[in-house]
Amino acid sequence: MLRAFADRLSKTELSLAFQDHLWVIPTSQSIHIVAVSVVFTCALIINLRVMGIGLSGRTPPQLARVLLPWMWVGMGALLLTGAVQTIAEPMRQFVTPVFWAKMVMVTLIVLLTAQYARVRFGKLGPAESFVPRALDLCFALSSTLFWVAIIACGRFIGYTSSLYA
Repeated sequence: MLRAFADRLSKTELSLAFQDHLWVIPTSQSIHIVAVSVVFTCALIINLRVMGIGLSGRTPPQLARVLLPWMWVGMGALLLTGAVQTIAEPMRQFVTPVFWAKMVMVTLIVLLTAQYARVRFGKLGPAESFVPRALDLCFALSSTLFWVAIIACGRFIGYTSSLYA
């Protein structure tokens, strides 16, 4: 079913236009990598601070107020460039289990991060202190591991897609 959909998508005008212009895919991939770097760095800085590591002059909520907007902009860039790559090379994406593992993890971590930020950082005023709890440490560690796994899956799509095409 996914193979047939990918095949139909690869023959659309938009996909063919992306495939015909040699600069589209490498440009999209380059922007995608920069956006991944922005999102991962912001998440890592916040997560390390929640774990009590780094930038001790700011609390996690203070860092989140500065870095979360950058994360959401990066996520928007990832969505756009990922869509371009998927439309340009649908068979490479849709038939690879690693792609679907990445998409599930991205969906989960985005939803978890949004909920965590709203619940944990949204209620604290600028002067209030942040005392990490076990749940905070669990979120910070699992978030970091999720992002590392997402990056690894993104790399492995290119290496495993030929096995399923």
